[in-house]
Amino acid sequence: MTHFIFEKKRDRFSTQNKSFEYIKLMDHVLEPMKRFISYDMLKKLALLVIAHKLTSQEIADLRKAFDAFDLQHDGIISFGEFREALSCYGYPKEVLKRLFNGINIDNTGLVNYTEFLAATIEGEDLITEGRIAEAFDHLDCNNSGYISFENINEQFEGKLPSDKIEKIIAEVAVGDNENKICYAEFLLLW
Repeated sequence: MTHFIFEKKRDRFSTQNKSFEYIKLMDHVLEPMKRFISYDMLKKLALLVIAHKLTSQEIADLRKAFDAFDLQHDGIISFGEFREALSCYGYPKEVLKRLFNGINIDNTGLVNYTEFLAATIEGEDLITEGRIAEAFDHLDCNNSGYISFENINEQFEGKLPSDKIEKIIAEVAVGDNENKICYAEFLLLW
């Protein structure tokens, strides 16, 4: 469900300076981004894993979209670039900041290419049960059949704080497996 602050609106003056193809491209990636920011962190991490495994052919349109945001052509998107790319919608700065921060998974203040892909790939119909299973297997790096605190910590090389990892697990794990996530629980994210 899209929150009312993200209702699609375009400033008529701003859209006059943008091509039809540009607006269509922005519309295509904006909807999945809006959904992405509401996801549990584990689903965001799983989408990062899936994004890493996509082929260039599968993400050709998303590459064009990323390039439209990456105005400096340095492989990352700053908030200023993000704001400029979406200026035709007339969203207030606070709304754009919330969207940007929801996509910026690693909290660096910049959106890298993989984060951008993770936030937009669902609009490409690239999420299959096979890819979900691969993401689970990747996160379950010790092949225990569960995603644990240790697995997440190892996957992200200790870069996520312990309290954040505990929160990720608590958002998804239920029942007897409160400190780890089984595949059935993982599937419920989708």
